[in-house]
Amino acid sequence: MDKHIIVLNGIILFYIIQRIAELIISNENEKWLIRENEAQEVDPKETVRMRVFHSLWFVSLIVEANLKGEFQTPAISLGLYLILALAMLIRFHSMEKLKQFWTVKVLSMKNHTIAHTGLYQFYRHPNYAVVVVELLCLPLLFKSYVTMILFSLINLYILSKRIELEESTLMKQSNYSELFNVKKLVVAAFLVVGGANAFAEDVHLNFKNYDEAKKSAAYIKFKSESTKLGLLTTSFDGFIKNIKMHYVLEDNAIKNLNAVLAGNSLDTDVSARDQKLYNEILEIEKYPNISVAINGPVLLKEGEQSAEMTFQIKDKKITKHVNFTLSKSDKHFLVKGHTVLGLKEMGLPDPSIAIAKVRDDFDFDFAFIL
Repeated sequence: MDKHIIVLNGIILFYIIQRIAELIISNENEKWLIRENEAQEVDPKETVRMRVFHSLWFVSLIVEANLKGEFQTPAISLGLYLILALAMLIRFHSMEKLKQFWTVKVLSMKNHTIAHTGLYQFYRHPNYAVVVVELLCLPLLFKSYVTMILFSLINLYILSKRIELEESTLMKQSNYSELFNVKKLVVAAFLVVGGANAFAEDVHLNFKNYDEAKKSAAYIKFKSESTKLGLLTTSFDGFIKNIKMHYVLEDNAIKNLNAVLAGNSLDTDVSARDQKLYNEILEIEKYPNISVAINGPVLLKEGEQSAEMTFQIKDKKITKHVNFTLSKSDKHFLVKGHTVLGLKEMGLPDPSIAIAKVRDDFDFDFAFIL
């Protein structure tokens, strides 16, 4: 057999193996997202179309390339090899940035994390750009011009529909539209601090209701007690449904973590209690947000840590020493912590009424995923 044919088929086989490996990774990520984020596939037909299209592309490429049995000139071939190698690095970069959110299927889920560091701060779909490059360059390398032109044109149509589906799903379930507004395309800045690379990250949790927040792996929960007539004590809890966090990831540590909690998103699952919380205690029309900041780095390693946390509620700031733990699951760290805030120390009015006394201390538990 001609050595050109052997090399040609070896290169195609390499890409087939790579696609299979990607499918395996995607399936593992899907399992994690279903388990942790209750993910559901948006459009199974779209996934089938993609798989059929790429399978036919490989068949067409194999047939045409073997019929031609040719490569481009050495200079052109070298250039195409370099472009394909760069494309492969971009795909690995995309997979690393998206982590468990990198999937072949378009999934709908709660707590969708939007990647906007690295190449994602400049371009929304680097992985799809890689697909376009591969569908052009690999057939071109083998002078398979029919496959190159035909499937590239079809691919542009398929990708346009997939991107439309993907972006509409993200806009419904995250702050995607805010992050990728045309005037704010570069949201996460690439910084150089003391010679080390640092990336700014944003996380937005936005739950529809109490029950959805309660089911989430990431949350801020508060809890207290009410004693009626001095005899019967019952507990009540609530969740904060709208949380925006910003932090800098530098040298394997989280720094400058700040969170903004929407005052009108505190939900105890009792409407009358919530309205009293909004209007009488928090005065949300005057003070719409609660701010939280961690003073000091959080090291990305498993185990217990502690830090000073500053809370600003209305016009008062208080600082508390908070203990928390980090545990690693797959590629993510789960941070869990607890603190106690008193109504008096926060400068908040006592919500008690004549027949029911509310405990001054409120327990706050939090968990978020890095």
